[in-house]
Amino acid sequence: MSSTELQNGRRGIEEAIQPPTMAERMSRYGGMLQEALSELYKSKTAFIGGLMLVSLIIILLLTPVIAKHDPVKPNYSAFLKAPSAENYFGTDRYGRDIYSRVLWGGRRLVSIAIVAVIFGLTIGIPYGVLSGYYGGWVDSIAMRVVDGLLAFPGILLYLLIVTLAREWKLEGFWNDLILVFALGFAFFPEVARLARSSVLTEKQKEYVEASNTIGEANLYIAMRQILPNCVSPLIVNATVRLGFVILIIAALSFLGLGSPPPTPDWGADLSASRDHMETNPLIAIFPGLAICYTVLAFNLFGDGLRDILDPRMTER
Repeated sequence: MSSTELQNGRRGIEEAIQPPTMAERMSRYGGMLQEALSELYKSKTAFIGGLMLVSLIIILLLTPVIAKHDPVKPNYSAFLKAPSAENYFGTDRYGRDIYSRVLWGGRRLVSIAIVAVIFGLTIGIPYGVLSGYYGGWVDSIAMRVVDGLLAFPGILLYLLIVTLAREWKLEGFWNDLILVFALGFAFFPEVARLARSSVLTEKQKEYVEASNTIGEANLYIAMRQILPNCVSPLIVNATVRLGFVILIIAALSFLGLGSPPPTPDWGADLSASRDHMETNPLIAIFPGLAICYTVLAFNLFGDGLRDILDPRMTER
Protein backbone atom coordinates (compact mmCIF):
# COMPACT_ATOMS: atom_id res chain seq x y z
CA MET A 1 0.00 0.00 0.00
CA SER A 2 1.40 3.40 -0.98
CA SER A 3 2.00 6.28 1.44
CA THR A 4 -0.77 8.28 -0.25
CA GLU A 5 -3.30 5.54 0.41
CA LEU A 6 -2.17 5.31 4.01
CA GLN A 7 -2.57 9.07 4.47
CA ASN A 8 -6.03 8.97 2.89
CA GLY A 9 -7.03 6.08 5.14
CA ARG A 10 -5.79 7.89 8.21
CA ARG A 11 -7.63 11.07 7.15
CA GLY A 12 -10.82 9.08 6.67
CA ILE A 13 -10.59 7.55 10.14
CA GLU A 14 -9.93 10.97 11.71
CA GLU A 15 -12.97 12.44 9.97
CA ALA A 16 -15.12 9.49 11.05
CA ILE A 17 -14.34 9.95 14.74
CA GLN A 18 -13.99 13.75 14.71
CA PRO A 19 -15.80 15.25 17.73
CA PRO A 20 -19.13 16.91 16.85
CA THR A 21 -19.53 20.68 16.94
CA MET A 22 -21.45 22.43 19.74
CA ALA A 23 -24.48 22.93 17.46
CA GLU A 24 -24.47 19.25 16.52
CA ARG A 25 -24.21 18.25 20.17
CA MET A 26 -27.12 20.50 21.20
CA SER A 27 -29.24 19.15 18.36
CA ARG A 28 -28.39 15.58 19.33
CA TYR A 29 -29.10 16.20 23.02
CA GLY A 30 -32.41 17.84 22.13
CA GLY A 31 -33.42 14.82 20.07
CA MET A 32 -32.32 12.45 22.84
CA LEU A 33 -34.35 14.41 25.42
CA GLN A 34 -37.45 14.34 23.23
CA GLU A 35 -37.05 10.62 22.64
CA ALA A 36 -36.48 9.99 26.36
CA LEU A 37 -39.65 11.89 27.31
CA SER A 38 -41.58 9.93 24.72
CA GLU A 39 -40.30 6.63 26.11
CA LEU A 40 -41.06 7.72 29.67
CA TYR A 41 -44.61 8.50 28.67
CA LYS A 42 -44.99 5.03 27.16
CA SER A 43 -43.74 3.30 30.32
CA LYS A 44 -46.44 3.47 32.99
CA THR A 45 -44.00 2.62 35.76
CA ALA A 46 -41.48 5.29 34.77
CA PHE A 47 -44.23 7.85 34.10
CA ILE A 48 -45.88 7.39 37.50
CA GLY A 49 -42.51 7.37 39.28
CA GLY A 50 -41.44 10.47 37.36
CA LEU A 51 -44.63 12.33 38.33
CA MET A 52 -44.13 11.37 41.96
CA LEU A 53 -40.51 12.55 41.86
CA VAL A 54 -41.34 15.85 40.17
CA SER A 55 -44.08 16.50 42.73
CA LEU A 56 -41.70 15.67 45.58
CA ILE A 57 -38.92 17.90 44.26
CA ILE A 58 -41.29 20.84 43.70
CA ILE A 59 -42.66 20.52 47.24
CA LEU A 60 -39.19 20.32 48.78
CA LEU A 61 -37.96 23.30 46.77
CA LEU A 62 -40.96 25.32 47.96
CA THR A 63 -40.48 24.29 51.60
CA PRO A 64 -39.30 27.75 52.77
CA VAL A 65 -42.54 29.19 51.35
CA ILE A 66 -45.14 26.56 52.28
CA ALA A 67 -43.78 25.55 55.71
CA LYS A 68 -45.73 27.79 58.07
CA HIS A 69 -43.87 27.19 61.34
CA ASP A 70 -40.35 26.93 62.69
CA PRO A 71 -39.61 23.17 62.65
CA VAL A 72 -37.33 23.25 65.72
CA LYS A 73 -38.98 25.83 67.99
CA PRO A 74 -41.02 24.14 70.78
CA ASN A 75 -44.47 25.33 71.83
CA TYR A 76 -45.38 23.64 75.09
CA SER A 77 -48.87 25.13 75.09
CA ALA A 78 -49.76 23.22 71.92
CA PHE A 79 -48.19 19.77 72.36
CA LEU A 80 -49.80 16.69 70.79
CA LYS A 81 -52.51 18.64 68.99
CA ALA A 82 -54.68 16.95 66.35
CA PRO A 83 -54.47 18.09 62.72
CA SER A 84 -56.12 21.47 62.14
CA ALA A 85 -56.09 24.47 59.85
CA GLU A 86 -53.17 25.87 61.84
CA ASN A 87 -51.19 22.62 62.04
CA TYR A 88 -52.03 20.45 59.04
CA PHE A 89 -50.44 17.29 60.50
CA GLY A 90 -50.84 18.22 64.16
CA THR A 91 -48.01 18.79 66.63
CA ASP A 92 -45.49 16.53 68.38
CA ARG A 93 -44.73 16.14 72.08
CA TYR A 94 -42.87 19.45 72.12
CA GLY A 95 -45.60 21.35 70.29
CA ARG A 96 -43.59 21.55 67.06
CA ASP A 97 -45.52 21.54 63.78
CA ILE A 98 -45.25 18.06 62.23
CA TYR A 99 -46.08 19.38 58.74
CA SER A 100 -43.12 21.77 58.80
CA ARG A 101 -40.82 19.12 60.25
CA VAL A 102 -41.79 16.63 57.52
CA LEU A 103 -41.05 19.20 54.80
CA TRP A 104 -37.73 20.40 56.23
CA GLY A 105 -36.71 16.87 57.16
CA GLY A 106 -37.42 15.68 53.61
CA ARG A 107 -35.47 18.56 52.12
CA ARG A 108 -32.44 17.63 54.20
CA LEU A 109 -32.75 13.86 53.78
CA VAL A 110 -33.20 13.89 49.99
CA SER A 111 -30.34 16.37 49.61
CA ILE A 112 -27.99 14.13 51.60
CA ALA A 113 -29.06 11.07 49.58
CA ILE A 114 -28.50 12.80 46.22
CA VAL A 115 -25.09 14.20 47.20
CA ALA A 116 -24.03 10.81 48.61
CA VAL A 117 -24.98 8.98 45.40
CA ILE A 118 -23.22 11.63 43.28
CA PHE A 119 -20.11 11.21 45.45
CA GLY A 120 -20.22 7.44 44.95
CA LEU A 121 -20.58 7.89 41.20
CA THR A 122 -17.76 10.44 41.09
CA ILE A 123 -15.20 8.07 42.56
CA GLY A 124 -16.68 4.79 41.34
CA ILE A 125 -17.09 5.56 37.63
CA PRO A 126 -13.47 6.61 36.85
CA TYR A 127 -12.20 3.77 39.03
CA GLY A 128 -14.25 1.13 37.20
CA VAL A 129 -13.74 2.60 33.72
CA LEU A 130 -9.96 2.77 34.00
CA SER A 131 -9.79 -0.66 35.63
CA GLY A 132 -11.79 -2.26 32.82
CA TYR A 133 -10.01 -0.39 30.03
CA TYR A 134 -6.41 -1.05 31.08
CA GLY A 135 -7.03 -4.62 32.29
CA GLY A 136 -4.10 -6.82 33.32
CA TRP A 137 -2.50 -6.27 36.69
CA VAL A 138 -4.22 -2.88 37.06
CA ASP A 139 -7.63 -4.54 36.79
CA SER A 140 -6.64 -7.37 39.11
CA ILE A 141 -5.46 -5.08 41.91
CA ALA A 142 -8.40 -2.67 41.50
CA MET A 143 -10.99 -5.45 41.63
CA ARG A 144 -9.40 -7.10 44.67
CA VAL A 145 -9.81 -3.81 46.50
CA VAL A 146 -13.44 -3.67 45.42
CA ASP A 147 -14.02 -7.29 46.46
CA GLY A 148 -12.61 -6.51 49.88
CA LEU A 149 -14.94 -3.54 50.32
CA LEU A 150 -17.95 -5.54 49.12
CA ALA A 151 -17.14 -8.27 51.65
CA PHE A 152 -17.44 -5.68 54.44
CA PRO A 153 -21.14 -5.20 55.37
CA GLY A 154 -22.26 -1.71 54.41
CA ILE A 155 -24.36 -1.17 57.53
CA LEU A 156 -21.26 -1.74 59.70
CA LEU A 157 -19.37 0.89 57.71
CA TYR A 158 -22.22 3.38 58.22
CA LEU A 159 -22.34 2.64 61.94
CA LEU A 160 -18.56 2.92 62.30
CA ILE A 161 -18.23 6.26 60.54
CA VAL A 162 -21.33 7.80 62.14
CA THR A 163 -20.22 6.64 65.59
CA LEU A 164 -16.81 8.24 65.04
CA ALA A 165 -18.58 11.46 64.06
CA ARG A 166 -20.45 11.33 67.36
CA GLU A 167 -17.21 10.78 69.28
CA TRP A 168 -15.68 13.77 67.53
CA LYS A 169 -18.82 15.76 68.44
CA LEU A 170 -19.49 16.80 64.88
CA GLU A 171 -22.84 18.51 64.40
CA GLY A 172 -24.84 20.25 61.70
CA PHE A 173 -23.06 20.52 58.37
CA TRP A 174 -20.09 18.40 59.44
CA ASN A 175 -22.32 15.58 60.66
CA ASP A 176 -24.16 15.58 57.34
CA LEU A 177 -20.84 15.65 55.48
CA ILE A 178 -19.64 12.56 57.35
CA LEU A 179 -22.93 10.83 56.51
CA VAL A 180 -22.50 11.72 52.83
CA PHE A 181 -18.98 10.29 52.87
CA ALA A 182 -20.08 7.05 54.54
CA LEU A 183 -23.00 6.46 52.18
CA GLY A 184 -21.10 7.48 49.05
CA PHE A 185 -18.06 5.40 49.88
CA ALA A 186 -20.25 2.35 50.53
CA PHE A 187 -21.88 2.87 47.11
CA PHE A 188 -18.55 3.23 45.29
CA PRO A 189 -17.64 -0.52 44.93
CA GLU A 190 -20.99 -1.32 43.31
CA VAL A 191 -20.58 1.52 40.82
CA ALA A 192 -17.00 0.49 40.04
CA ARG A 193 -17.98 -3.10 39.22
CA LEU A 194 -20.88 -1.99 37.05
CA ALA A 195 -18.75 0.54 35.14
CA ARG A 196 -16.00 -2.04 34.63
CA SER A 197 -18.36 -4.66 33.22
CA SER A 198 -19.80 -2.14 30.75
CA VAL A 199 -16.32 -1.03 29.66
CA LEU A 200 -15.19 -4.62 29.05
CA THR A 201 -18.01 -4.95 26.52
CA GLU A 202 -17.51 -1.57 24.87
CA LYS A 203 -13.74 -1.70 24.43
CA GLN A 204 -14.07 -4.62 21.98
CA LYS A 205 -16.02 -2.49 19.49
CA GLU A 206 -14.72 -0.99 16.27
CA TYR A 207 -14.76 2.65 17.28
CA VAL A 208 -12.25 1.89 20.05
CA GLU A 209 -9.99 0.09 17.59
CA ALA A 210 -10.24 3.07 15.22
CA SER A 211 -9.22 5.47 18.00
CA ASN A 212 -6.25 3.29 18.90
CA THR A 213 -5.24 3.16 15.24
CA ILE A 214 -4.85 6.92 14.93
CA GLY A 215 -2.98 7.14 18.25
CA GLU A 216 -5.56 8.68 20.60
CA ALA A 217 -4.52 8.74 24.26
CA ASN A 218 -5.83 5.87 26.38
CA LEU A 219 -7.34 8.22 28.95
CA TYR A 220 -9.18 10.14 26.21
CA ILE A 221 -10.57 6.93 24.69
CA ALA A 222 -11.69 5.58 28.07
CA MET A 223 -13.32 8.73 29.45
CA ARG A 224 -14.54 10.56 26.34
CA GLN A 225 -15.52 7.75 23.99
CA ILE A 226 -16.23 4.60 25.99
CA LEU A 227 -17.78 6.14 29.12
CA PRO A 228 -20.68 7.96 27.34
CA ASN A 229 -21.80 4.58 25.98
CA CYS A 230 -21.88 3.06 29.47
CA VAL A 231 -24.08 5.59 31.28
CA SER A 232 -27.45 3.82 30.88
CA PRO A 233 -26.95 1.07 33.49
CA LEU A 234 -25.22 3.56 35.80
CA ILE A 235 -28.18 5.96 35.68
CA VAL A 236 -30.64 3.17 36.44
CA ASN A 237 -28.51 1.87 39.30
CA ALA A 238 -28.07 5.34 40.81
CA THR A 239 -31.82 6.08 40.65
CA VAL A 240 -32.76 2.87 42.45
CA ARG A 241 -29.89 3.34 44.89
CA LEU A 242 -31.30 6.72 45.94
CA GLY A 243 -34.32 5.01 47.47
CA PHE A 244 -32.08 2.58 49.34
CA VAL A 245 -29.87 5.42 50.65
CA ILE A 246 -32.94 7.27 51.94
CA LEU A 247 -33.96 4.13 53.85
CA ILE A 248 -30.45 3.84 55.32
CA ILE A 249 -30.45 7.47 56.49
CA ALA A 250 -33.90 7.07 58.04
CA ALA A 251 -32.82 3.82 59.73
CA LEU A 252 -29.69 5.40 61.21
CA SER A 253 -31.75 8.31 62.52
CA PHE A 254 -34.33 5.89 63.93
CA LEU A 255 -31.52 4.20 65.87
CA GLY A 256 -30.34 7.55 67.20
CA LEU A 257 -27.28 7.79 64.93
CA GLY A 258 -28.53 10.59 62.70
CA SER A 259 -28.37 14.31 63.31
CA PRO A 260 -28.88 15.28 66.95
CA PRO A 261 -32.25 16.74 67.97
CA PRO A 262 -34.04 19.02 67.34
CA THR A 263 -32.97 18.71 63.66
CA PRO A 264 -35.99 17.72 61.52
CA ASP A 265 -35.50 14.12 60.49
CA TRP A 266 -38.04 11.53 59.35
CA GLY A 267 -36.30 8.62 61.06
CA ALA A 268 -35.78 10.46 64.36
CA ASP A 269 -39.37 11.73 64.39
CA LEU A 270 -40.61 8.22 63.69
CA SER A 271 -38.54 6.91 66.60
CA ALA A 272 -39.76 9.64 68.98
CA SER A 273 -43.38 8.87 68.13
CA ARG A 274 -43.19 5.38 69.64
CA ASP A 275 -44.05 6.73 73.10
CA HIS A 276 -47.34 8.12 71.81
CA MET A 277 -48.45 5.44 69.35
CA GLU A 278 -51.50 4.42 71.40
CA THR A 279 -52.74 7.91 72.21
CA ASN A 280 -51.70 9.82 69.08
CA PRO A 281 -50.71 7.50 66.19
CA LEU A 282 -50.77 10.32 63.61
CA ILE A 283 -47.37 11.46 64.87
CA ALA A 284 -45.84 8.31 63.37
CA ILE A 285 -48.04 8.07 60.28
CA PHE A 286 -46.90 11.24 58.52
CA PRO A 287 -43.10 10.71 58.70
CA GLY A 288 -43.65 7.05 57.80
CA LEU A 289 -45.77 7.97 54.77
CA ALA A 290 -43.12 10.47 53.67
CA ILE A 291 -40.44 7.76 53.73
CA CYS A 292 -42.66 5.28 51.87
CA TYR A 293 -43.65 7.83 49.21
CA THR A 294 -40.08 8.94 48.52
CA VAL A 295 -38.60 5.45 48.33
CA LEU A 296 -41.49 4.24 46.14
CA ALA A 297 -41.03 7.19 43.76
CA PHE A 298 -37.33 6.49 43.23
CA ASN A 299 -37.88 2.74 42.88
CA LEU A 300 -40.71 3.10 40.35
CA PHE A 301 -38.74 5.58 38.29
CA GLY A 302 -35.61 3.41 38.40
CA ASP A 303 -37.51 0.26 37.40
CA GLY A 304 -39.16 2.14 34.54
CA LEU A 305 -35.80 3.44 33.33
CA ARG A 306 -34.39 -0.08 33.41
CA ASP A 307 -37.25 -1.34 31.23
CA ILE A 308 -36.68 1.50 28.75
CA LEU A 309 -32.87 1.37 28.59
CA ASP A 310 -32.62 -2.43 28.53
CA PRO A 311 -34.96 -3.75 25.82
CA ARG A 312 -34.19 -7.32 26.87
CA MET A 313 -36.23 -6.78 30.04
CA THR A 314 -39.43 -6.32 28.04
CA GLU A 315 -38.88 -9.57 26.15
CA ARG A 316 -38.88 -11.73 29.25
